[in-house]
Amino acid sequence: MFFVSHFRVMFPAVLLLMLLSSMCLGDGSKLVPGDMVGVTVDGEKEFTKPYQINKDGCISMPMVGTVKIAEMTASDASVAVRKALTRVLVDPQVTVVFIDRAKMRIFVVGQVKNSGLMEVGAGDKVLQALAQAGYDDTADLSHINVRRGDQTLALDLAKYVQGQDLSSNIELQSGDTVVVPRSDMMGTVVVSGQVSKPGIVPIKRGMTFREVIGLVGGVLPEGDTDKITIRRDGVAEPLKLDYKQAMAGDKAADLPLQPADTINVPELETSFFTVIGSVNRPGQYPLRKELSLSEAIGLAGGPIPNIGDIRKVQLIRLSTEDPKLSTTTRIDLTKVMKNPSEEYTVKRGDVIYIAEHSPKMTLFQAVTSLLPLAWVFR
Repeated sequence: MFFVSHFRVMFPAVLLLMLLSSMCLGDGSKLVPGDMVGVTVDGEKEFTKPYQINKDGCISMPMVGTVKIAEMTASDASVAVRKALTRVLVDPQVTVVFIDRAKMRIFVVGQVKNSGLMEVGAGDKVLQALAQAGYDDTADLSHINVRRGDQTLALDLAKYVQGQDLSSNIELQSGDTVVVPRSDMMGTVVVSGQVSKPGIVPIKRGMTFREVIGLVGGVLPEGDTDKITIRRDGVAEPLKLDYKQAMAGDKAADLPLQPADTINVPELETSFFTVIGSVNRPGQYPLRKELSLSEAIGLAGGPIPNIGDIRKVQLIRLSTEDPKLSTTTRIDLTKVMKNPSEEYTVKRGDVIYIAEHSPKMTLFQAVTSLLPLAWVFR
């Protein structure tokens, strides 16, 4: 009596567990060797119990022997078991439910939290195993390898995650080794200001300032390369660098970047220089980068043919303290062209005067005409 009453209490619970477990196979998945199933035959306690599918894909039942149900859904397995039981029972009512997936052992190594030997369910796929092993952002899902005997299967699970290649998430087999490499990507940096393509840039390990500037298309002419800064988490003051040296490949100047760095290329403060005298386009010009005297005259269209005398160039530099004060340097540009080391650099507020072969404007007249030009220092 104790057995009967105990069975009456426990049996509904077993059936409930079996029913809940069957939901795991409710998507039409097929049974495989090693799976545990529950068979219920109405009114027949002898046949109603859990069964494990053997390596041949069969379950062994009283009176009828083996019944093959592997590679069937639970619904199809119910039909197969009912057919077998009709040999010993009249119109048996049979239900087969999935209880637990067969287990198999695989290895997961590489960039996961729990590497080594692990158990997974038969039919589990690679991404399920990786989730169980605990992969993170440092794992390179685009270069997963599955070693299976003498084979190595290369998988791009990044495409699977993006919905582009659903075939890459293959089913695992017992004894597989899943290799998860470390991603070269280590995060992103932000590039703002005067560059061709400002925005967020993914960076690889060891990537430097020079490489990232190349990725964003370089610095625009309006960018002030002398004032580029890098803001870094945990560092109070922005980092400064020597742009020219960094872009020339100087390893000491070409700073390696870290995730979350922010590179800012500010705009040049607008400044001007003026070219007057015997040039084709006299006037005021913006000084947006380092400019030589020869280049400045070129921007003004060069000397007027047969009139402008490049042997008689005057560089008039007004004082930043008192615009009424100035220094004048007389330059023979033909000598500078022969010896570029003697070239002059134009500065903010400079006035360049190119005399004529037969000058109509005296130096005194030129300087006098420049005194009201203090506004160039605005």
